[in-house]
Amino acid sequence: MTDRTIVVIPDIQYPKHDPIALKAVIDFIGDIEPTEVIQIGDALDYEAPSRWSTGTRAEYEGNVESESESFVQEFIVPLRGVFSGPLGFHEGNHDSRPRTYLEGRAPGLGASQHFHMERLLRFDDYDIRRLPDFNRVGPNVITTHGHLGRITLNRTAGLTALTAVRRWGVSVVMGHTHRAAAVPETSGLGEPRTVWGVEAGNLMDDSRADYLKGAPGNWQRAFVVLHLSGETFQPEVVYMRPDASFEYGGFRYYQPEAA
Repeated sequence: MTDRTIVVIPDIQYPKHDPIALKAVIDFIGDIEPTEVIQIGDALDYEAPSRWSTGTRAEYEGNVESESESFVQEFIVPLRGVFSGPLGFHEGNHDSRPRTYLEGRAPGLGASQHFHMERLLRFDDYDIRRLPDFNRVGPNVITTHGHLGRITLNRTAGLTALTAVRRWGVSVVMGHTHRAAAVPETSGLGEPRTVWGVEAGNLMDDSRADYLKGAPGNWQRAFVVLHLSGETFQPEVVYMRPDASFEYGGFRYYQPEAA
């Protein structure tokens, strides 16, 4: 029986991220050397090609290619510096913005893959896999960003994922909500079965999420560690303090510049 540990990196929405929190997660991955790393989607924000930016100044201020390359240098390169194992990315609704913008505004160029996430972030150069929208990581466990599959959103952390669990009948690890929780549900007679709804949190700087318009987002800064052994699945949500410190395995992790 092979034991596996998967670190799930939540929504980052670069460049609206918290750089100290992001570095903390990269350092953590280098420390524990997991079996696999999954970025759950919305790695980038891509505000310029957003439908919310259409006709506004924001549509013309951004540069998709330079934003993508900055993300490569500030996230992918450091991550690959400490972790050489399997690395996969989900495409979130923000990640798809350049692609869908081109398809909608210039349909004659819609077949071009230049503005697909895997090209913009140079997946081939860094041995990164574009994950399927519903990615099976265990016998009854899938990861997904969370914007597909007609999942009903819930304001309470964990309950959006639990909705997906009840729809699909397997444990679901997702992003999208920016909330963090792992909620179990057990059913069955004789040999009860437990499945989990897991929401992975976020690594954003809330003050840069201008779409909140100053209101609290009921978001949690966190990431997730998945423990798999045969058919056994145990998710672990790692919550981060405002200074990006956190506990895992009996140890406290922190960034010196935040101490």
